[in-house]
Order: sequence, then C-alpha cells, then structure tokens
Amino acid sequence: MSERPEVPISATRANDNAISPPTDSWPGLFAPCAAGAAAVNVGLHVVRRGGLPLLYLPADNRCAVHALALYPAQSTKARLAKKFLRRALRFGLRPGLDKIAVTVGASDPFAAFLGDATGVSAGALPRFAVLAGNPHAPGRRFVFLLFDADGAPRAVVKAGQTDSARELLAHEENFLRALPTGTRGVPRLRGGFDSARARAFALDFAAGESPRDDDAKAVATLLNSWVSPDHHAVMNELPAWQRLMAAANQPLLPPAVAALATARFRPALWHGDFAPWNVKMSGAGEWTVLDWERGERAGVPGWDWFHFVLQPALLVRREPAEQLLARLEGLLASPEFLAYAAAAEISAHTRALALAYLAYCRRVTNQTDGGDGLTGLELAARRKWFGNSTH
Repeated sequence: MSERPEVPISATRANDNAISPPTDSWPGLFAPCAAGAAAVNVGLHVVRRGGLPLLYLPADNRCAVHALALYPAQSTKARLAKKFLRRALRFGLRPGLDKIAVTVGASDPFAAFLGDATGVSAGALPRFAVLAGNPHAPGRRFVFLLFDADGAPRAVVKAGQTDSARELLAHEENFLRALPTGTRGVPRLRGGFDSARARAFALDFAAGESPRDDDAKAVATLLNSWVSPDHHAVMNELPAWQRLMAAANQPLLPPAVAALATARFRPALWHGDFAPWNVKMSGAGEWTVLDWERGERAGVPGWDWFHFVLQPALLVRREPAEQLLARLEGLLASPEFLAYAAAAEISAHTRALALAYLAYCRRVTNQTDGGDGLTGLELAARRKWFGNSTH
C-alpha cells in the first residue's frame, strides 16, 4: 500500500523515553487493554514527514529495512533520504527517530486478525510496521506491513475507524472480491475484518519499488490487459462519465468533449489513481497495483494512462502547463498508446478523452495539489486542440 508523495521523510530529535501515541492515530484500532489482562508491549520508532508521523518502524532492524517499502519516495530528495535511512537501519542505527510504546491486549480482535493474516501461532501478535496515512484526508486509513516468524514481510493490512474510512475500505474490499481470478496487476485478497471498532482487509505483500513513469511498454502491457475483449459500452452509460456531467456545467465543456456521450468503445478496468507510487514492480518486472478504493469494472479507457504520466509531472516535478501539454501530446502520439487506442476503439477521440480526464480531476475528484498546473494544462489543451478555452 502507498500514498501520494508530498514531502521527503525526515528525522526528529531523538528521545530515549517512550511517548504516548496520539489518540486519533492507528493505536485506536486496538481496544484498550483491561487492567490485569494479558498484553503485548510493542516498541516502534517514528519517521516523520513535514513534522508529522509517516512511518512507524519495528525494533528489529531487518524488519525496519523492509518497512521502508511502505514509503513510495518519488522525488530525488525523497529517494536520497530513504536510501540514507535504509543504510543506517542496516547498521542498526536509528538516527534522530523518536520512540513510542504501544500496549496491545493479547485477546484483542484486531490483533487476532493481524495474526491470522500472517499465520503466526494463535494468540501471538506479529511484528509490524505502520504507514500513518494523510491526517488531513477524509477517511484516513492506516497500512500495516506484517512479518512472519522469520522476519520476512508476509501481508499488508489496510484499516480505518471513521465512517468515511469504513466506506472506502468496504468499496475496495468488495471490488477486489468481485474481480475475476487472475486479473493482471491485482493483489490477492486474504480476508476482511469488521467490528464496532475498526474495519480492515488483508492482502498479500507485494515486493519491489515504484516503476518509472516513462516505462511505456510496461504500462501498455498492463493496461491492454484491462481493456474488455468481449463487449462494448457507450460513454453516457459509464458512472465516471455521469459524475463528470453532473459536475461539468460551469465552465462548459467543448463540443468535441460533450460529443463523447454517444461514443462507443471497449471499456476498461479503471483504477482511478493509477500512478507510480501506487504500483510495486517486482524483480521479474511484474507490476502489482495498490489502492483500489476508486476502482470500477467499467471505466473510460485512456484515463489511467493519462493519470500515470501526468500526476508525477504535476505533483513531483511541478512542470509548467506548456511542458505538461507537450508531455501529453507525446503520449498520444506514441506507438504504445496508438496501439492501445486502436484496441480500445478510441482512436478518433483521444484528445477529447484527455480533456475530459483533466476536467474530471478538477471537478469530480477536486484535485487541489498541483491544481494550478492542472488548470493551466486544461486551458492550454482547450486552446490548442479546440480553438478556445470556454466553449
């Protein structure tokens, strides 16, 4: 599991004394331990990003090194910081990291679910690391990396407490359950958990790092496998298009985009946030795509590819509108995308689909990070492709 990168990881002043975990954080997924009940004391070190907790690393050095896989560093600065921390951990060093202590009841239901996900002995709590998630995002979720008895990463658990978090987790779990067995790039679901205190589901651990955003051949291989081979759809039948139309009255979309409503093509499995930081690439080159909370069985072909290419340019490199437009036009003209467009039967509509994607980001998902670049790109594409910016 992963999250969109914002600020490189950093260390804080070391503190040899354990500190209390915040009440609105992941320890709240466990029920309070009753006085006198059997309990497990867990010691963790905190890696911060922008002053806020990002990663909670286990005491075991080998496990702590593996835990860095939860952080999808994208920028050069972030990658260097991650590399430095990995090297320090391998030498048993925890440079400038605060320590916390968490007490978990031995009979806690959520702790039992974590144990079941890794196959440790009954009543035992596996070693774990935690990705804290964005504290400012609605529906905050927490990602646990679980280790087996030998210290190898075995499973990932995604969990949350709030109503909005539960809704997102339920959608993602049910979506993954409904996908045909063997769907390429999708992690295997191990099981789910639902109680009055928390909701969660477990997946197989996917090893590897995030791929480059310019790996067109690998993107083409995966996204071509998501195009429906046996049926067609009309655009106005798709939920994503319906959401865009409900939000797109002001400003009006160009006629070429509005005309997509009656276009007929082969729909595609749609991730909805298909970006390098949501992908793990194994040593054999296989891709596993994470975070399917926006996933839909029938989506607009091309949108995931536009997202994969544009979001790193918007959020990591902060490219200006002119450079973004050149990047997008380069994608549309590439042999890999042209072949994909032919397979999905969208060759006559690729520019209109790209502009519809930009409108969706701004008006439906309400993307604010990188928003200025997104707005500039949409206006530049309108002017160059359709003659003006408002009609």
